[in-house]
Amino acid sequence: QEAGEFRVEFDSYDDRAEVRDAVEQGDATAGLVDDTLFTSSQADGTFPVLVAQAVVALETSTRLSEAGLTPVQVARVQDVQPPEQVPVSQVADEGRAGVGFAVGIVLYLALAFAGSAISTTVAMEKSTRISEVLLAVLRPSQALVGTVLAVGAVTLLQLIVLAVPTAVAVRLTDAIGLPAVATGDLALALVWFVLGFALYAFLFAASAALVDKITEANSATLPVMTVLIVAYLLSVTMVAADPSSVVSVVASIFPLTAPVSMPIRWASGDVPVYQLVAAMVLTALTAVVLVRLAAAIYSRALLITGRRARWREVLR
Repeated sequence: QEAGEFRVEFDSYDDRAEVRDAVEQGDATAGLVDDTLFTSSQADGTFPVLVAQAVVALETSTRLSEAGLTPVQVARVQDVQPPEQVPVSQVADEGRAGVGFAVGIVLYLALAFAGSAISTTVAMEKSTRISEVLLAVLRPSQALVGTVLAVGAVTLLQLIVLAVPTAVAVRLTDAIGLPAVATGDLALALVWFVLGFALYAFLFAASAALVDKITEANSATLPVMTVLIVAYLLSVTMVAADPSSVVSVVASIFPLTAPVSMPIRWASGDVPVYQLVAAMVLTALTAVVLVRLAAAIYSRALLITGRRARWREVLR
């Protein structure tokens, strides 16, 4: 049988026991005796299924002929085709969703990298007393914003350098087979990076301002990093698996998780525009509030030296 990519050989045996023994010993793949089909548990199951289908088709043809149908009518009955199989998924475009998944991971890594760089820089400025020199000519809020923008500009430039060639490659769909629509998703990812950066960067900076030694920066920013990790895990598990679930909708709109969750959910192709706009507005407003709060914490924490400041002290 060329269609099935196998060759069929027939052997005859005298009785039922010999047929069973032949299958047990591996001399035959399948053995048919009356209405019983013996099959080997070690062999591929494709051929026995075809034998069973052939037996059913032959018996059906015989019974239809006995019922009075002509050969043409029998052939028409047996010519019934199975329904067409159309694979479906929870996303409108699997390729685009894959790009969105990658964008979410890149955003998480970019925010984590930028946050680490910001916290290290702020902690170094305070531990080396550079911040005292800056405060002689700048207000605390200006010094904080300047540090954040400097590190953010470098990180954003690195992201653009990586994103632009990727966007160009995505456009060459004939060459690499990626969806062209993903270029828009990459552009949207840059917008979310700016929003997410504004949201988390000042939290990292304010946390690092509490320390007295640069070695304490990682432990001081651990709560902020924990929130970012939870947002990432939530996005790549629940949002990517079911973009239309209640948890996915909430995660893509809630400001602390939206920068990572919304790009993944948006790439699924099933996000109303109003939800995208609402997520952006809420994230932007939250970022403004956090910038003001971080500036206040930063200015108060710089006055505490010789030991690590506590959140209760700077928030009082």
